[in-house]
Amino acid sequence: MKKLLILFTAIVFASCSSNDDSGDANTNEFENIKTTLPEGEWKITRLIDGESDHTTAFESFIFTFNQDGTVFAQTDLFTEAGTWKYDNSSNSAEELDLLFSETPPFDEINDDWDIVSVTNSKVELKDVSGGNGDIELLTFTKL
Repeated sequence: MKKLLILFTAIVFASCSSNDDSGDANTNEFENIKTTLPEGEWKITRLIDGESDHTTAFESFIFTFNQDGTVFAQTDLFTEAGTWKYDNSSNSAEELDLLFSETPPFDEINDDWDIVSVTNSKVELKDVSGGNGDIELLTFTKL
């Protein structure tokens, strides 16, 4: 009887999958960001870093995202070029990677942002700041 119990226990444990990580799998839920962002011009309507609101630093910039992965932030007098990429390779979240120069205020948005939501008129992003663990929030709204 003891051998039968050990055999039964071994069968039960063997049938349980140790690779059951379905909670970590990306669903490509926000893959539409690749076609949504290049459809028009965008403005930053929220940039919060912990307790600090940096939204006004971008109030005069209009962002144009292109299919080729380039992005331009323009005012009447200035253009800042950068790159963007949708990244679904992370086990934790789908991301929007933004890379501009380290020139202020663009150093504030250089990051791999977790995508929170994507609609035809709004993209909401968040990130946990590496140094102090503050939550950063970034929202682009279509003009």
